[in-house]
Amino acid sequence: MRMEEYLTKVTEQIRCQKARELVVDELKDHILEQAEAYETEGMEESEALEQAVRQMGDPVETGVSLDRVHRPKMSWSMLGLTAVISLLSLAVHAALIGSGEASRMGLYYFRNDVTFTLLGYALMLLVYRMDYSILSRYARWMAAGMLLLLVLGSHFLGVEVHGMVRYIRVGLFTMSISTLMYLYVPVFGGILYQYRGEGYRALGKIFLWAAAPVLMAFKMPSLNLAIILCWTFTGMFCIAVWKGWYQIHKKRDLVILGVGILALPALLWMLLSTGQWAPYQIDRVRAFLSGNPDYDYYGQVSREFLSGSRLLGQGTGNALQLSERLPGYNMDYILVSLISLYGVLAGALALLLLAFLFMKIFKISVRQKNQLGLVTGCGCGILFFIQLVLCLGVTFSLCPSTSVTLPFFSYGGSATVVSYMLLGLVLSIYRHKDILPEKPAKKVMEIAP
Repeated sequence: MRMEEYLTKVTEQIRCQKARELVVDELKDHILEQAEAYETEGMEESEALEQAVRQMGDPVETGVSLDRVHRPKMSWSMLGLTAVISLLSLAVHAALIGSGEASRMGLYYFRNDVTFTLLGYALMLLVYRMDYSILSRYARWMAAGMLLLLVLGSHFLGVEVHGMVRYIRVGLFTMSISTLMYLYVPVFGGILYQYRGEGYRALGKIFLWAAAPVLMAFKMPSLNLAIILCWTFTGMFCIAVWKGWYQIHKKRDLVILGVGILALPALLWMLLSTGQWAPYQIDRVRAFLSGNPDYDYYGQVSREFLSGSRLLGQGTGNALQLSERLPGYNMDYILVSLISLYGVLAGALALLLLAFLFMKIFKISVRQKNQLGLVTGCGCGILFFIQLVLCLGVTFSLCPSTSVTLPFFSYGGSATVVSYMLLGLVLSIYRHKDILPEKPAKKVMEIAP
């Protein structure tokens, strides 16, 4: 049997169309390698190729075996873990309903949270069914379109809050601009992938694609969003460089990049000194640095509720007190509410579940054969991890008070839906781990400095 005929019979047994190209490449490489070995033993080229094909066994049986391997997969453990986290989050928001006059607003928030969670879960499953490799072909077009829509949307459909445009309203739907910009993270992974094989010229283009949303965040102004995006993009770029995607001096440039990251606090302090921040941002930072509790109301109230919490069960705080005394009790300070209402162990359980989820995201990502899946999945994991760290910093007064969200727990339609969509992308990466072939990087002749 000829090699082409054998490969055709094998691929006919594989039901997943996208996996057939990967299987053909793997089998062809194996056959040609074995044929070459036979030639070194003295066989003629045609005879060696026939013997190599014959050694592969029955094509139907081989195809059936490969069909069991190269098929879409679901990470049921991640899906179950996400369901547990969702139920725990709803339990926290149910406890925040309160009583009396405050119960109506609490019930309103709870109903919305149920709706957002169900919608997010449905969109997660929808994204899971999609082919994430589209990012490798259209990432730059998607990035340009996303940035353009955000600019036009904020200009024509923007909703001002305290003099700043933070939301876009389309009909009955109001979406957070900050949260929508998190969707740029996987698109940036596609941009990094598209420039594989190039040299220092490509790095300048990558910098511009990363700088555009960061500058938009500064313009809003949203300092925490700019920091989150900057650190996430930097982490993704470091992974791409470490994997040798670009024709550059890997170790030296990673050291330079690390020095730049360490210099970021100095840059932020310079912006503070030159008056580039909004007045309220300057006040928050100065209040934090002064250590004076009179200038840190949020932190003071947060510490008061945390100190009155118990190991298990409700402490000195209740839903009514939280809603009246702690702005952002169901968003920025959701962890304070969780610990105050259910105890320290419940808060530790929530953090442990999130830690397991994020570890699973990184585990799925780093085991990918497809390099696009690796850097994109890691980007989602880095984004979630930075949000978690900032939320912990705000909760325990380790950083200035700012608007942050605890993924899958904080109240907010846009935040909830986007978090589930990013998780759906990670599930899509897992689904296609034995299906999508790795495309070779283009080679560009460029002399590295």
